[in-house]
Amino acid sequence: MVRSQQDAPSAALLGRLGRSARRAVETVAAYVVGQSRPSPRADVTRKGAGDFVTAVDVAAEARLRELLLGEYPEHGFLGEESEPVRLDAPLVWCVDPIDGTSNFAQGLPQYGVSAACLHRGTAVAAAVHVMPEGVTYSAIAGRGARRGSRPLRVPEARLDDAAVLGVQWFRGTFEPAWLGPLFEAGGRIRVLGSTVVQICDVAAGRLHANVQSQGMPWDWAGAALVAIEAGCRVTDWDGRSVFPVRDLAAPEHVPTIVATRAVHRRLWELVRGRAHGR
Repeated sequence: MVRSQQDAPSAALLGRLGRSARRAVETVAAYVVGQSRPSPRADVTRKGAGDFVTAVDVAAEARLRELLLGEYPEHGFLGEESEPVRLDAPLVWCVDPIDGTSNFAQGLPQYGVSAACLHRGTAVAAAVHVMPEGVTYSAIAGRGARRGSRPLRVPEARLDDAAVLGVQWFRGTFEPAWLGPLFEAGGRIRVLGSTVVQICDVAAGRLHANVQSQGMPWDWAGAALVAIEAGCRVTDWDGRSVFPVRDLAAPEHVPTIVATRAVHRRLWELVRGRAHGR
């Protein structure tokens, strides 16, 4: 028996992890929403080209770390805004305190708080709270996804002139090599500025797919499990599952496709081999 099977979380632990993820995300989301403003903020720091952080991001991640490691001190922790710990542990929490920081900083309403528990790099429990919907999406591997308290199942979709597609690409670049084919397929393009929001919109049927040439594991890990458990395919642009995350110690951007199986196949045929830098 391989190690990943030997130390896999029990059914009871999976349930507990799911409840913990939801509780932590909802606690921190209440804080973040309470700190939101309808206009641009002053407490914004530039981390890199097109990459920003607010004081609220930092405080929110510290609270997620406190809540999750306070309950599971033996687990690892990987977040966008702080130093990772125990990444070699069987279970590692992968969190994004505010996915959509630029929106949040500008007073725009699309952002989310995300936490996923990874077992050997594969998400097994997750919760994401999305705004402006104000709803928590959650999932446990093999047990389905929920929108609030209700089971969630993605509706069937088609890639035609009625399709609405979420997209995001690398900041400061223009990527017509893959955006062009999406337009030509008839898709109407939306950039909402939050990976978490866009993936949950696919799971809920508001978007027919989400295609991104970039995204770090903390951006998509929680929402990806929700989408998978709701019935979507979530892969990179080579058609490989995004799980397990390949290297938690040196995370990299992953180009992703999130869609129902039929739409995913069409999109994969359009964008494969066109990822940024190839």
